[in-house]
Amino acid sequence: MRKGLIEYNSAKVGKPNYKRLVLSARDKKGRIVGGLTGDLYWNALYVELLWLEEGARKSGLGAGLMREAERRARRARKELIFLNTYSFQAPGFYRRLGFRSFGRIVNYPRGASRIFFVKRLRP
Repeated sequence: MRKGLIEYNSAKVGKPNYKRLVLSARDKKGRIVGGLTGDLYWNALYVELLWLEEGARKSGLGAGLMREAERRARRARKELIFLNTYSFQAPGFYRRLGFRSFGRIVNYPRGASRIFFVKRLRP
């Protein structure tokens, strides 16, 4: 099924040429305390996951990972970055980095929302 969908999409808008992006964050001792994963394809970077250990949060490491992801997206000539988060996770963090919300699923999970973000990259 996946192969068929990729073939269909490729026929309509071109081959996606997926390239995986994996970045790690390390503490001062060199220990991995988090990371970012995503996919570069078509004209965008999709950030699939950004996570830091509790003790590494609010240290600037998350913003550093996002800056490096954006740098790599620009180097790959991408025009936008998109991702999603939950209302109890980091929507304010992404807004501070220049992302704009473009959609929301309310009460998913119950009592929270799933929020979708995009950031346009200027040349």
